[in-house]
Amino acid sequence: MPATHLNGSCKALYCVDVARGIDLGLAQEALNTAQRTEFQHKSRVPEGVGMSRPLRLSWDAASEALEGHATSAGVEVALYELGAVCVTWTVPFEGPLEDLVQLSAELYEHAGLTGRSRELATRVVAALGAALDRPNVSSQVEDYVVFEVEPFGGGPDALLRHSRGSLAQLLRAESNELSAQEVEEALLHPVSYGKVDVCLVDWLAAFLMGQDMEDERHVLELATVELLELRLLDAQLEGEIGEAYEVLAKPRGVWGALTVQRRELERIAHMQADDALLHEGIDNALKLFGDDYLARLYRTSAARFHFDDWDRSIQRKLGVLRSIYQSLADLASHHRSEVLEWIIILLIAVDIVLYFTPLR
Repeated sequence: MPATHLNGSCKALYCVDVARGIDLGLAQEALNTAQRTEFQHKSRVPEGVGMSRPLRLSWDAASEALEGHATSAGVEVALYELGAVCVTWTVPFEGPLEDLVQLSAELYEHAGLTGRSRELATRVVAALGAALDRPNVSSQVEDYVVFEVEPFGGGPDALLRHSRGSLAQLLRAESNELSAQEVEEALLHPVSYGKVDVCLVDWLAAFLMGQDMEDERHVLELATVELLELRLLDAQLEGEIGEAYEVLAKPRGVWGALTVQRRELERIAHMQADDALLHEGIDNALKLFGDDYLARLYRTSAARFHFDDWDRSIQRKLGVLRSIYQSLADLASHHRSEVLEWIIILLIAVDIVLYFTPLR
């Protein structure tokens, strides 16, 4: 197949956690240009069924020069109730697929765009004010690249037949040729709605061919935000388990245990409640059950992003935190029982002494 001339744009997504949560109603008042995301629903599902609706707005940003390309001036900013901000840079392109392979490799962990995206997220936070719950801009940035390509004569079937190697390199952000096994793995489970469109999703990037692929990009953005929150929650639980274990292993006397353990138990209980609520919020962040096509795309993304593995890790760590809390509660109960026993013994001893002491 001759080199395919492709037209479209590359969307470089950079997601940053900025707060415990964002009140989107207050955020919309603070940023009066922000609008709720509206899905087009290719499968003709009634509007608003089971869809998360983050806020979106345009934000001024200078263009970033890349090798052979450049980002457009300005970025799109999306705000999520989970407390995340997604900054999207647009790179227009026109040329052969091989050029996109090089662009994908260049955008992999691009330090310049990563740093600038975090700076922009910090500026957005400053503008949101009271809309933020526990503001704290995370140092971790989750990036993802989405290539949106207009349909061409051969269509997705011809592209998948003749350019499998290049497509796999693009999805893996790899400038070198891949093995046949790696190519097949990268191109597993394509998702399509019509004959002229296709969605190829992998860990580092996605390739979307078709008209009006905004819905698909928004689903991938939602999945990237969810991945960011899962990774942050997993890391947070790791630190809290270490802190809780130090509390459990701390040497103390009986009296010290009585005065300290109540506060420590309350702190660990608050940790458990906050983590459980955040985990529940992440699980409920994306509800696409009203649209089977977008739900299939989300399930494919979830498999590529290993959501099940992250979820199992988080559930296991929540279980460990519960176990430490229970051990500390049992230890506190044991200490209380010891003190009560000593009080009873002391009262009996005083009673005996008083019995044999003559009254004066």
